[in-house]
This record gives sequence, structure tokens and C-alpha cells, in this order.
Amino acid sequence: MYDGIAEIYEERTTPLTHFQASIRAFLTESVHAGQRVLDIGCGPGHLTSELPLNVEVVGLDLSTAMVETARRKRPSGTYLVHDFHQALPAELGKFDTIVANGCFDFCEDLVQVIGNVATALAYGGHFYFTISEHRTELPFHDAHWIDTGGGLADIRMFFWTFSETAAAIDRSGLRPLTYRHAPGWENEVLQTTIYYGYWVVERLQPKE
Repeated sequence: MYDGIAEIYEERTTPLTHFQASIRAFLTESVHAGQRVLDIGCGPGHLTSELPLNVEVVGLDLSTAMVETARRKRPSGTYLVHDFHQALPAELGKFDTIVANGCFDFCEDLVQVIGNVATALAYGGHFYFTISEHRTELPFHDAHWIDTGGGLADIRMFFWTFSETAAAIDRSGLRPLTYRHAPGWENEVLQTTIYYGYWVVERLQPKE
């Protein structure tokens, strides 16, 4: 599905999102010259393609068309097709900043995925991610997963509780720095607002 909308993804989805200001503020504050940034679920590169050229950007996405579009936007970047449920390629090295914005909606195994990300985060590095939360008081958030394909595709959106996310963070040797629960994006199929947990965490030095 995402292969088919890569060229119009940014134009189509931006009016539906609430997270734009949050991710841009994080990148402005956290990313500095000479650093390495990993963009997981990078899509067409719409969030990190305009970072200064003295920042090394690596983008990963499951969609080949998204990766190709991101590569055209930022020829100096490195963009690869990758499923975040799989271990990140060791040759990519460590990153000062990692972002995963709007892609953990499709995370089937949170412990595994956050663990995969943690191995690529440098000690002291910051990881920003959003996650659709299981909340019994919110419409469509009271199940652990829902079908969002609208009958056109097999697409499941997963919802994780705050406690499950916190446990996955701790298990991966990460420490929360900030958290808030707020609107994430407007789902046209369900005609509802999807709320996110917005997390910033850091990787701790191992205990001796």
C-alpha cells in the first residue's frame, strides 16, 4: 500500500497529523553538526531530509518506493529497505539520535523492536518514538489491535499500554527522559483521532 502512495505521502498525510511540531522541535534541539541520525520508518524522508548536510542521515523503511523517494530527496543520505522487527545491520554502526515517528503503529513485538533499536543507539544517545497507546477510555484504543485496512489490505494497528512500553524500554537498557500522551493523527478510515504516547529515551552505560 505504501509503495503506491510514496510520491504523494507527505502532501496527503501532513494535514492529518498532530506530531509535526513535536518531532521537529526534538530534532532541532537534539541534532548537531557531525552527528549520526537514524530515521526508522523514514517514509519519503519528510522528517529528516532537510537536516543540515553536516549531519549523517540513515533512513530505513519497509517500502521500496518510500526508500527510493527519500534517496532522491537527500542524495547524501543512506536509505535501506528494512523491517524493524529484524535486527539492524551491524555495519550501520551507532547513532547519536534515532527517531521512529508514526511507524510503531505496526509493531507486533514491542520488546523485540525496542531492543533492536537500543543496540544501534550510542551511549548517551537519544531515541524519540511515538506509539499508539491502549486506553480503555478512548474509542478504538481499547483493543490490543484493530484492522485498519478498510477491506483493501491486511493492515493491523497495534496498541500497547503505558506499562508495556515502559517495561520494554527498561528491558532494553534505556531510560525515559520525557513522556506525554497527546493526539497523533487523524484516521480517515475510522474517522477518529489516534492518540500517541510521545517518548524520548536515552541509552545508559552498562553497569560494571
